[in-house]
Amino acid sequence: MGFKNILVPYDGSEHANRALAAAKDLVQDCPDAKVTVLNVIPMSVAPTVSESDPVLGSAATFIDYRDYEELFDDTLKRLRDDMIKQVGSTLDGLGEGQVEYNTIAHPSAIQGISEYATTHECDLIVMGRRGLGAIRGMLGSVSYGVLRTVDLPVLTIK
Repeated sequence: MGFKNILVPYDGSEHANRALAAAKDLVQDCPDAKVTVLNVIPMSVAPTVSESDPVLGSAATFIDYRDYEELFDDTLKRLRDDMIKQVGSTLDGLGEGQVEYNTIAHPSAIQGISEYATTHECDLIVMGRRGLGAIRGMLGSVSYGVLRTVDLPVLTIK
């Protein structure tokens, strides 16, 4: 069974790191297969404007859409860069073009993962069984929600 487009939702947890290693094992002998590492951040992390923000100058009360969009994109880029640093060398050894990193903002991690998997035609989701905030011993609410939401195979990793 050769999966060609594997999505790995990543939150920095130990289970997510193990999911990355499992996804690497699945694609390392298949040069045309790809792993996408996805960080879904809550919309509440969206950038806010403060009077001391050096980008916007002092006493900024209003911001136009273009400036806000730029600030938002910069925030997503910074979070993506942080994720890449966290992943570190876990995916080293995969060929050029076999790894993609993406960070998106969405009100729901479950829906964000599900929609991304659908729109990017993923054929497998490999994810940690429990994330950073899950109660010990229970299937994480995000992994459980993804299992119930998507119409493609989901491999959960302990």
